[in-house]
Amino acid sequence: MISDLSANNRTLTFLNQPVASVAGLSKQQLNKISKALGEKVFNLVIENIPEKYEARLLANSIADLVQGEMSTLRAKVLGWKRGFGKSPATMKADFNGTVINIAIFGKVGDIYASAFPAGEEILISGEVSARSVIPGFVNPDIFKFDEEWKVLLSGFVPVYKKISGVSQLFMLRTVKVMLEKIKEFKDDWMPAEIIKDLEFPPFLETVLNIHFPIAGKSVDELNGRATHWHRRLAFDKLFFFQFGALKERLADTSLKGRNIEVHSQLSENVEKSLPFALTYAQKRVLEEIRNDLRSVRPMNRLLQGDVGSGKTAVMILSGIDVISSGYKTVIMAPTEILAVQHFNTISKNVPESLKIELFLGGVTGKKKKAQRAENAAKADFIIGTHALFENMEFMNDIGLVIIDEQHRFGVSQRMSLQNKAMNPDVLIVSATPIPRSLALTVYGSTDISVIDEMPPGRKPIVTRHVKHFNRNKVFDHVVEIIEKNNEKGYWVCPLVEESEKIDLKHVEGVFEEFRAVLGERVFLIHGKMKGDEKSAVIEKLKSGFANLLVSTIVVEVGVDVTDASFMVIENAERFGLAQLHQLRGRVGRGEKKSFCALISSEEVGGKADKRLEFIAKTENGFKIAEYDLKTRGPGAMTGLEQSGFRNDPYFLLAAVHGDLVERAGSAVKKIFAGKNIEMIKYLEKVFDQFFKESFNRFKTG
Repeated sequence: MISDLSANNRTLTFLNQPVASVAGLSKQQLNKISKALGEKVFNLVIENIPEKYEARLLANSIADLVQGEMSTLRAKVLGWKRGFGKSPATMKADFNGTVINIAIFGKVGDIYASAFPAGEEILISGEVSARSVIPGFVNPDIFKFDEEWKVLLSGFVPVYKKISGVSQLFMLRTVKVMLEKIKEFKDDWMPAEIIKDLEFPPFLETVLNIHFPIAGKSVDELNGRATHWHRRLAFDKLFFFQFGALKERLADTSLKGRNIEVHSQLSENVEKSLPFALTYAQKRVLEEIRNDLRSVRPMNRLLQGDVGSGKTAVMILSGIDVISSGYKTVIMAPTEILAVQHFNTISKNVPESLKIELFLGGVTGKKKKAQRAENAAKADFIIGTHALFENMEFMNDIGLVIIDEQHRFGVSQRMSLQNKAMNPDVLIVSATPIPRSLALTVYGSTDISVIDEMPPGRKPIVTRHVKHFNRNKVFDHVVEIIEKNNEKGYWVCPLVEESEKIDLKHVEGVFEEFRAVLGERVFLIHGKMKGDEKSAVIEKLKSGFANLLVSTIVVEVGVDVTDASFMVIENAERFGLAQLHQLRGRVGRGEKKSFCALISSEEVGGKADKRLEFIAKTENGFKIAEYDLKTRGPGAMTGLEQSGFRNDPYFLLAAVHGDLVERAGSAVKKIFAGKNIEMIKYLEKVFDQFFKESFNRFKTG
């Protein structure tokens, strides 16, 4: 028996109304909130998850005020001294017979001075400072005293994402008003059939406690977003994201692709001629791709594999299958360096009878454009960068589009290439491991293959985290192994030019350091150089003419020097772990013992040090990705900042609770399998009103 959805609809209607309809609050600040978060109540109370929580216990005496800790107290304003210029406004207040000092910087001081005159009873809440004998506060939150705020600030206080022109106090007041209104709606926005067996708290309890948690939870549990309330919201996000993905996927069944002949004689011959045997994981993934190629439904698959796992071989053999069936294979790379590497690798491993075209730059003029179109028409493999977006007339006979290092592209670029090729099979490839939870969340409409096995014989890379005061030791060691053993490797710096604001060793300065000692054995490479200049420098390292490349992150992908044995990364704390892992993967590809040094500044400690120590202990890219997700968020690993997800706490919440992904997916499939039209239409309405925009942001960039 299906429940009546009218009650769910009433809750839905409330969540869909504009925040600005709230009476009694500043319209100006409400408009700023709506502009930053979205105009709906949903955006304020569900998507606006607190970035953190602070424990603010109500102090009863001066002895309760501990320097550096958050505290809340009731006091009476004695008087104000207004600030001038950069000087703060100062307030003296009576706290149980003791005079305490409060300093307020900026315009807020004037606002508080007007709002809370002498004699006013107030609540002061913030971190205790001790610039004098008597404890005080700098820039605390100040509230007019009433019993409601007293209760609120005697527990956990939510801290929201900063919005220009909106104080935390106003955000607290706005959320508080909304939560009072939402108490009128007892019914869940999710149909009972979906959540009845999942042991989640009800919607109303969840929303109230996400913002103002009741007692019984630790601040660590709250800040870790590990409560059952956080899990409930995570499930809702995952459910509707996968609902949209499955809905889209079912609609895609009308698209007709190409029935590709796989395991052709040509592909078998190429596989036999490879200088290595495929691993079990490569064979398994290749078969998954081939099953897609056999189908008339266009393939949409993500291929993941750690650095050095053998993704290129899978790409080549998949492309050969398509070419054997009379179609072209396009490989799109994010950099010219990587495109050239693919061209060279494919050229060495396929028969000379196959025609391979490399498109690196834009062409101008009718003759050149005509020549490029003619070359493309005759080509079997077409390899390039953004140049593939120009003169796409040749794309009608494309059977397979392979997009390598997908996180380096905007999503709109990927879709453009896909759409112009008349429903080709699409293989997205990434050497940046994505945690399964995140992959299933953002690639809900995409099949996923993982090469989870490394080729035999690959030597481990010894990784060390080194503080900057030991930099000279690393420098001397690099010089020594080059002079004595003729070793090859990289020294990576984050900046091309010196910055006055950021005290980092810039790449040109480091280059000069090494040139003074090693002379012509050292070369410089960075992103401002032209593609052919960068390729020429890399070739010097390959050929042995150079021993050291001093570089920016331009060597992150596409540089394959098999006998390179060392990687040094300065200011390693400035990089994401996934990026450090990619850079480290440039070495350890040959027989030589390899090492990687991660140099961080002395000032950096705490979480940054822990991150670097973690990557020093493991070479497993998927474990590194899971850790990076929890510590930095999804944007750094997947390029999701291009889709607006990097600063989306709701999305991060969903991605972190990865164990719920498959449960949410199963619930979605059950709904569609049940063919309850009324239920599906209701869920479509929820999706369209609250989730469609963020879902499409990922697809369109």
